[in-house]
Amino acid sequence: MENGREFGQGLFSVVTNHVYWLALLNVYFILSNLVFLFFFITLIPSFSNIILYFLALIPTGPAITALFFTLGKLVDEKEIEPAKDYFKSYKDNFKDTLKVWLPILLVVFILIVDLQYFYAQPSTFNQILAGIFLVALLLIGTFSIYVFSITAQFTFRVRDVYRLSIYYSFKKIKATTGNIGLVIITVFLMNIVSDFILLFIASLVCYFMVMNSKAVMEDMKENFVKEETAQDEKISIAK
Repeated sequence: MENGREFGQGLFSVVTNHVYWLALLNVYFILSNLVFLFFFITLIPSFSNIILYFLALIPTGPAITALFFTLGKLVDEKEIEPAKDYFKSYKDNFKDTLKVWLPILLVVFILIVDLQYFYAQPSTFNQILAGIFLVALLLIGTFSIYVFSITAQFTFRVRDVYRLSIYYSFKKIKATTGNIGLVIITVFLMNIVSDFILLFIASLVCYFMVMNSKAVMEDMKENFVKEETAQDEKISIAK
């Protein structure tokens, strides 16, 4: 009975700590995206404001990387210091993340503009193209999960980050399918509840993605990390 009580208390402590840490990380994620949140609330949804939305989303990339880093540490070490780990990663990975995030963000906005044109000019051909572009957005979203995961844990050249992300998207189909499922579920919740829900479940969604992609990161470390250095809790790869 004593062992049972200890197990129960231990399990309760683990669960409450995880809930607390995930809640804190959501708060930090929201704070990191206050500019976008301000524009999203105050601006009328219009293509005339698309440049403002683009600029406001620039800090979102480093914020996502910080989530992946902190939650990756949680999965590996079972414990984190939310504020310290999150904001240290945000600062340390800011430049590296922007190098991979800005091209992705640009492509996403181009696809969104094209989708708006297709919907404004309805025809069978345009509807087919719209479907193709929607699939492309979904694939980019899935591809980006690996991009953020890699950037959070490793130091690679930009082109190598993209190459590895594409490579593992096809090599680890099970993990990729799981990430696609998480993206679809998240988009579905945003559609039936509100776009704002993403701000409040971001850390939870990211946590599941980190767990789902754990085998991918381990395989990458085993096969592509040539030289490791224990610096700032981040692996540095010889280029």
